[in-house]
Amino acid sequence: MSAKPRIERAALEVFVREGVDAATTRAIASEAGVSEGALYRHYRSKDELAASLFMTVHRRLSSLIEDSAAEATGIRDKAAAIVRAYCQVADEDWLTFAFHLTQLHRFIPLYQEDGRDPVTVTENVIKQAMINAELPPADPRLLAAMAIGVITQTAQNKAYGRLGEDSLSAHAPLMTAAVQAVLFAR
Repeated sequence: MSAKPRIERAALEVFVREGVDAATTRAIASEAGVSEGALYRHYRSKDELAASLFMTVHRRLSSLIEDSAAEATGIRDKAAAIVRAYCQVADEDWLTFAFHLTQLHRFIPLYQEDGRDPVTVTENVIKQAMINAELPPADPRLLAAMAIGVITQTAQNKAYGRLGEDSLSAHAPLMTAAVQAVLFAR
């Protein structure tokens, strides 16, 4: 394996374990088994590395939510598709997902890409369901926040070891029911 993937994986390990602020390029390089100079050949700074890692999973999650919801018919199926998208990204690589989850507060204010973020994509799905009269009128921002909160709070508890070693997908049926309840509660 070349240095760049080792650096990225090591950075994820260090960032999740210590946090981005406490992490050092020395610790990342050591974890990757490379020199600090090798790290700097690929990234100008620790912050650039962290932002790149965050945006990679952020874009993947956004695209997967958008594509999955577009393939589904009806708001109930779209809600299930959104849950499955989050679960898929989490189950493919828990470390990457956990990094994204724990660093949202740090990077979201800087990187909302013209409606191509998971929250805005979900808001748009909800807005369209309201236009199609599948959902009663309400604030789609609030409903999206509540729906995504069901998923991310569950994932956060998994990250903290409160849900055991199960995959996030193991909880998808109950999360889907909860998201649907949020969307239809009035």
